Amino acid sequence: MGTAAVVVGTELVLKGVVEILGPSGTYEKRRIALRNEYGAVVAAAKMLTVIETADQAEEATQYGRVLQNGTKEMETFFKGVKSQIDSIKAPILAAEKEDVGSLNTEKTRLGGLLTAYQAVERRKREEEERLAREAAQKQAEEDALQRALELAAAGESEAADAVLEEEVIAAPVVIQAAAPKPTGSVARKTYSAEVVDLKALVAAVAAGTVPLMAILPNESFIGNQARAMKEAFSMPGVKLKISDSTSFRS
Repeated sequence: MGTAAVVVGTELVLKGVVEILGPSGTYEKRRIALRNEYGAVVAAAKMLTVIETADQAEEATQYGRVLQNGTKEMETFFKGVKSQIDSIKAPILAAEKEDVGSLNTEKTRLGGLLTAYQAVERRKREEEERLAREAAQKQAEEDALQRALELAAAGESEAADAVLEEEVIAAPVVIQAAAPKPTGSVARKTYSAEVVDLKALVAAVAAGTVPLMAILPNESFIGNQARAMKEAFSMPGVKLKISDSTSFRS
């Protein structure tokens, strides 16, 4: 996609947004009309603060029906506007996915190459350290043997035997990294976890060795079960709650 095409596409998107959401657009006009229409109903309904008679109950019911109708009308209105905005956003989101995606793909590829390179360098360094340790240990053993021979030649046989009996431990060997890590790149380990044995995890929570947070209840599922089964609902450790409410029909 060329620069000119991007600019033109952006202009069309902005124009579409202004047409819908601008001060003189259909969105603002319709929203004001709905707020005025149902705002008056809300204001009138607020005047009803207590229901003590059948007439007041009927009045509350009428208000509720109108407000219910308003809720549906407003939700339909906003759903339509959001649908229009979504259709305008679609090409922008697609462009973002295409442009950013290519960068992320290349970053991932380069990161993989760097990780592989660093792993090779680490193995090389570990091998160099192993060989250096073996060489240092061998040299330390040869030096100890030489000291023992010198002591024996000087007639100090006990001292020579003591040197031979001592455990020879070479000084630590440190090999510097052959290639420094490139500036701007960070090698890191990423840790995650997955449940492979749910029963074992639940048993650990029951035993108190794992926090309850590890298996938080699925309250959405439990709630759906309660609504579906009503009074017949039964689940260990769960209490059915029944509350009364009043809804309105438009």
